[in-house]
Order: sequence, then structure tokens, then C-alpha cells
Amino acid sequence: MAQQYLVDPGEDVLERGELALQAALPYRDFYDQAGLVERAPVRTTLFGISVPMGPQLLPALVLAEHLKRLHPEVPIVFGGPALSLMHPSELDRLLLAWPAVDAVIRFDGEFPLRELALQAREEKWDPVAVKGVSCQTVDGVRHNDPDVGPAINSLPAPLYPPEALAKLDDPVIGITQARGCYWGKCDYCDFIELYDGSPPFRGRRPDQFVEELRHLSHSHGVSRFSFITESIPPAFARRVCTALVEDGLDLRWTSFAMIDRRFDRELLAMMVEAGCEFLVVGLETTITRVLKLVHKSADREENLRFLRDARDVSLPLVVNLIPDLPTTTYEEALTALADLEEFADGMRSVSVFPFEPTRSSNVGRTPEAFGLDINVPSTTTGQAQYALNHLVSTDPAMTPQQRAEVHARYRAFADHVHALNSRALTPDTARVYAPDEALRVPVEDLDLFEAESGLVCTNMRTLGRAVIPVRAAHLLQPYLDGAPFTPRTLKEALTEDVGTRLLTNLGRSAMLTPASGTGQVTDD
Repeated sequence: MAQQYLVDPGEDVLERGELALQAALPYRDFYDQAGLVERAPVRTTLFGISVPMGPQLLPALVLAEHLKRLHPEVPIVFGGPALSLMHPSELDRLLLAWPAVDAVIRFDGEFPLRELALQAREEKWDPVAVKGVSCQTVDGVRHNDPDVGPAINSLPAPLYPPEALAKLDDPVIGITQARGCYWGKCDYCDFIELYDGSPPFRGRRPDQFVEELRHLSHSHGVSRFSFITESIPPAFARRVCTALVEDGLDLRWTSFAMIDRRFDRELLAMMVEAGCEFLVVGLETTITRVLKLVHKSADREENLRFLRDARDVSLPLVVNLIPDLPTTTYEEALTALADLEEFADGMRSVSVFPFEPTRSSNVGRTPEAFGLDINVPSTTTGQAQYALNHLVSTDPAMTPQQRAEVHARYRAFADHVHALNSRALTPDTARVYAPDEALRVPVEDLDLFEAESGLVCTNMRTLGRAVIPVRAAHLLQPYLDGAPFTPRTLKEALTEDVGTRLLTNLGRSAMLTPASGTGQVTDD
């Protein structure tokens, strides 16, 4: 019924073009209604806006203009990967066209942002004097080279607002494991370009990392974490998992990982024991020739070994695929898909990313080395969602029709994996509930919508849906806050036949779950 509003207007945004200004109207309306006057503390001395992804650039610029109208005396500073990957000439145009942005920080932000914040607080605003900052001057836009970023082991533990965490049913909080990638050789990757001026990889010490996990868990009462990393190193994973098991820390966590022979079956099993819920892996393809061309670490045999071992030790994988990496033929893409289909039952989910060459990657700098023709109009899909960084080119290894078919078949495979997992989450539809068995509606997983036909219930985990008739929905109303009930009380209220059918439909749609406690509810 609805889709997210996504805008990526390309170079038009650099010039405040008509396309960008028209696309900005919904954001302007939203900011007008968001009460930003009340949200900004009176003593605010600087606004910082982070822009991680390309489609966030236009709404960030509109937000800057809105804030500048409300607080014209307060400097506004931009930062984030979308700005760090932008070519300096394009950054010139952006700063000239959007004067609400007073400065841009590229690459590591802590030290430049601290200096700018001190300048603003002391009313000595001079961004030209700060390394890693781009800003307007009387002579045009000035770009200062970045300095070395912070030693990652010196950074303090993050502070999460308790009132925000209290609103979450089962919060997952982030903890930084590294900046950069320990491999750092994949030719199509932009993330290795984000730390200019600093070492390409900075990793945490395992003992300090575990101590921070312990501190965050104790301070916030949380047990689930997302490790912030491009790819967790195997040696680091082994030491952290050993410590978590030995210390008896009952935590659950997820991480990005690269397929690496050092992630052997023993280590993967240890990660499961230490609380790993799943790993996100950029497998991309199983075609060794293509993997070597773009300097991936693993080959076909290593990819399949990793998939097999992870499945054998019950470690779910979130698998990212690029079915048409440079020079991949139609036949090779389908061969890789056949390889992957064998391991569908070991995958938690699959994401398919049609290949997009970016100007800031090695592929973008030397496209001819990867079989790309920049003299032919692009046949790509816009998947990268950062038009400013997109390299217009064509890969002649597939026809447009073949490429479209490959994308469709890979997406069908992703849908198949997701369906497998949905069925695994859905209760046994043939189950017979005991008369006094304590049940409840898992409202934390449900989206409820009142329609003329009744109450439409959608399980957001399984995508199962059921429509509860108006009368039955009215009688269920006392239990739609998660309160327990029994089949006996439901059938007494609705009649035996209606109650039985309602229980069956709710169970089939994964809209019943055991209530906590003894498993029995007594009727007083």
C-alpha cells in the first residue's frame, strides 16, 4: 500500500536544480510539522548532520536550510560517508549552492568535529583552520587534507539514552569492532576509501572489546549487540568468543564477516556457543574467475566450504549476492545460482545487489581493466542509490535481457529463502490446543488494522495475515494487549465452532504464542 520516499537526484542536487527542489517539498513539509523549534535546546552552539548514504543527501540539505532559518547564528556541519566519497569539485558546487551548510568534515570525524564544536562554543568560528574540513572562503571553497583519525582503542564506550532504550522491546545496540577492512582489496568496494589520512585498518583489542560488552550490558540491561565492522577478523573472533564463553556472558550478537579459510568449522561452532545469532557475509558469487578478477579473498571451493560448515554448526547466514560482477556471463551467473540453491536451508536471508560501478572504487578508476565500456550508455539499475558516485558504463558480458533474467532468478531465490524461514517461524497448523492452555496474541510482532471486513492482523516476522471478523475481534479486544487466555474461554464466548476456527486461523498465521508462566490459566 505504501513505499518509502526515496530521492537520489544526482548532479541536480549540487546546483539546487528544479528536480531537487521539487523532490524536497515533502521533506520541507515534514520538517515544518516536526517541531524542530522545541527540539533544539536553547543553548545549542552547533548542529551536526551525518549523511551515510546517497539518498539521505537531499533531506539533509533541506534539514540544514530549515535549521538555519530557525537558528541563523548556529553553524551547521555535515559529515558521513556520502560526503567523504564525493569528489572535491562536486563538494565545491554543493557548498556554493547550499550556503546553509557552513562546513563539511570528510573521513574520520572525531577530532575535526571537536575543534569545530570548541570554536562554536567560544564564538571563534574559523573552520579554515581545521584539518579534514571543507568550507567556503573569500577565495572559493577550501579543502583541508585530513589528519590521522583517533586510535580506535582510545575511544570511550558509547552513551545510549536510557529513555530511548526503554521504548524498545528487545534493543540491539552497536559496539565498534574496527574501522576499515582487514582484507581491503576488493576492487568494487567503496568502504576502504573512507579513512583517508589514517591507517586502512584499525582494530580493537579483544580484551578491551569484551570489557566494553560487559559494561554496556550491565549499564543498560541489554543482551543483544551488533558488532560494527566491515569484516570481523578470525583471530579476533576466536579470542572474543573464548572470553565470552569462559566468562559466562549470556549475550547475543551479530557481525559482518568475510569468507576466510580461518573461519573453520571449529571457530564457527565456537561463535554459535558464544551467542552469535547470525553472520552477514558478502559472498557475491561462486565463480572463481570473477572472484579473482575483483580480488575477493575466497574462491568457489572456499565459499561452498564456508556455507557447508556454517549450516552444519547451525550458524545462520545473511548472504549478500552480486549476480553480475564485471565480466560475469549469463551461464556463469546461473552456475553460481545452482551452487547457492544447495545451501538455501542454511541461510537466514538473501539480499541481491545488481552490480553498480562507483567512481570512487578501483573499478571506477580503471573500468577497462574490468571489461566495462564507458562509451556505451549504462544498462545498470540504480541499485547503488548514490547517483553522484555512479560510473556510467556497460558490461557487454550479458545482454540487457540476460541481465534482467539473472536478476529476476536471483530475486526468486531470495524469496524462496525468505519463505523457508517464514515457514520455520510459523507454528504447526495441525496443532490441537489443550482446553486450559495459556495462550496470548504476540502483539509485539503484529500490525493491527481495523477495516470494514474486520481486524486485519499481519505478522511482521512471518508476513502471515489473518482477518478477524468484527464480532470476534470485539470479543478478542481484551486480549489484544498480550493478556493470556485459554481455548476454553474463547470457545465459551464465541461458540465451539467459531472459537475452533478462530484458533486454527490464528495459529496458521503465527498469531498465537504460549503465555509465560505455568502454561495454564484458571478461570475464576
